[in-house]
Amino acid sequence: MNIKRLHRISALRSSTFLIATAAVVAVLLPIRANAQTADGAAAPLGNVMQGWQVFYAKRCVECHSIWGHGGNVGPDLGRSRVGRLSGGRLAGVMWNHIPKMLGQMEQTGRPPTTLTREEMGGLFALMFFVRQLDEKGNAERGERILQSKGCAECHSIGSDEQGVGPDLAKWGRFANPVAWAHMMWEHAPIMEEAMKRSGINWPKLEGADLGHILAYVRSTAGVGEREYLRPGSQRRGHELFRNKRCHECHPGAGPDLSKTAPRQSVAALAAHMWNHSPAMMSLMRKRNMKPEPISAQELADILSYILGLGNTNGGGNPAQGERVFEAKGCTQCHAPDTESASGGRAVSLLRGDATPVDIAAAMWNHGGPMLERMIEAGISWPVFNDQEMVDLLAFLRTSDATK
Repeated sequence: MNIKRLHRISALRSSTFLIATAAVVAVLLPIRANAQTADGAAAPLGNVMQGWQVFYAKRCVECHSIWGHGGNVGPDLGRSRVGRLSGGRLAGVMWNHIPKMLGQMEQTGRPPTTLTREEMGGLFALMFFVRQLDEKGNAERGERILQSKGCAECHSIGSDEQGVGPDLAKWGRFANPVAWAHMMWEHAPIMEEAMKRSGINWPKLEGADLGHILAYVRSTAGVGEREYLRPGSQRRGHELFRNKRCHECHPGAGPDLSKTAPRQSVAALAAHMWNHSPAMMSLMRKRNMKPEPISAQELADILSYILGLGNTNGGGNPAQGERVFEAKGCTQCHAPDTESASGGRAVSLLRGDATPVDIAAAMWNHGGPMLERMIEAGISWPVFNDQEMVDLLAFLRTSDATK
């Protein structure tokens, strides 16, 4: 396959993907996605929109897809949601796949690409962002959910009949499940009383249920123009979490949200919040706390912050990281204070750049030469498990790494 044909295929895939995700991209502002450092401070990763641009400009889309749009050589970045994903773990995953990615580039005649720190930060932000989104729901499943959960007993959809609750067709213009979660949260006290009078149990929702319900309402009501929210900001969410007094119960009377099992998407977390609404309202009444007024955008920020808690590295273990550094053979190329004969950078010089984004950019840009040196020296490419890269970064950040 020649390069011109490859460019045409890339352009076609890019166009298809942009059309499929136009609803998302059209409302993205130049925001920054954030993770938390070991001490809990927010650390900017990069710009999501820049991440989209890098994903195409560096031709990542030829091997990786997002929600099925793009190449299929590598995993679909929008659907790879197994377990927690922190910055350190993401850097480890990228390192593990460098030989395979370089081999794939060589097979297709592509020259290796380089990434600046800012570009890698944008890709990190993009990968965290797409993991929080939800794919388009299924209208048929949404109808079954509304019936099985008893929602249809109180709510109509585009009907002239007046139900106990509002006509859900009026909510159809909101394309983000967070907006639905916000309205459900606002109406929760009234809904709870109405359910008690009717002898209806509080319905529990599964992770993707809100997306399916939304798809059904839109298909039935035929709502036209959609209304969107900005992508949630972890930094604003962190501030709101305290301003809205959420921290008075979490952790404490409520679960520690940094340690509970992570909800993989905004809709899944919103459903979890809905399921616990009666318990939260009961606790607030016992404490004489009045619900703080909150907008849909503020809820989006808070949910983004809570989801981000599942992406923290937890600090890592420097002592264990030092053992990893030796066990993986890093000492063969990286001396403590001076550049090694093989050209490996001194550990003392790595210390200041031991953030996941910086390390990922350095590994990506120097992956080719490193692989060649390892092959010449008969050294196998080391593979890191989920925790090892996190511990290694913790080691490189400590003063012990420079001794």
